Amino acid sequence: MARSVRFSHTPRTIKAFFVALFLLPLVLPVNFAIIQPGEGTPLFPKVLTVDKKVATTYKPDGQIYLLSIWVSNPDAKILGAEVLTCWARADCVVFPRSVIYKKNTTSKVEEKKAKIEMEDSQSDALLATKALLKKEFPGVDTSKLTDRAIKVSLPNVGGPSGGLIFSLALIELLTSEDILQGRKVAGSGTISPTGKVGAIGGISEKIIAAKKAGASILFAARDNCDEIPGDVSGIAVVAVSSLEEAISFLREPSHSSFRGLSGCTNLGA
Repeated sequence: MARSVRFSHTPRTIKAFFVALFLLPLVLPVNFAIIQPGEGTPLFPKVLTVDKKVATTYKPDGQIYLLSIWVSNPDAKILGAEVLTCWARADCVVFPRSVIYKKNTTSKVEEKKAKIEMEDSQSDALLATKALLKKEFPGVDTSKLTDRAIKVSLPNVGGPSGGLIFSLALIELLTSEDILQGRKVAGSGTISPTGKVGAIGGISEKIIAAKKAGASILFAARDNCDEIPGDVSGIAVVAVSSLEEAISFLREPSHSSFRGLSGCTNLGA
């Protein structure tokens, strides 16, 4: 005689438990920060300007881009689902929040810090620019050029990484020589008053931002070279250790149509 077998169904409470077990982490805040590519902001003609009452300026032939990255602020509630989505994308990076921010910091504190760093970078960029102009372009009068004569209109952007690009833009504006030669140039790196270029964070994300902006050349600090992928295409990534190296590269006739190699073209190495 055949017997009928009766299978019991999994109780709803157990099903609900397992559903909650898998779904709950996706909707709960996690202690991570997310970094994504920002954008390339063109500095000419409105973002960076020089008071024409204190210095003669020239119309740029080309464009210079300041690069940014997007970083979730320390107060942001990052959900597990957002972290998973970021991990699935090639242009998104997740770090433990403690790697990016100090303990107990706030968005207000970080914004103030970033603003001060950016203002300091502009001051250092001006000093580096004046030193290089005195050496390479002695005919340019910078005696009346001060921080107050330089205006940078960049709301919601901070940090020290624009130093190099501010200097390049100032030199393009203050010299009659066509340094850009119609090119679109981006860059990211700190700068000292003597013109030394320092490494910055988020270089891979800034390469993406530079490519989206249409730049053909991106200057990076030589100390960032180890972090730059070897298979970069569509843009020349040129490593420099000083403002003088970057200007020399742009002034070199053989580089007027330079597209570079994949990875990091390391000048002077």
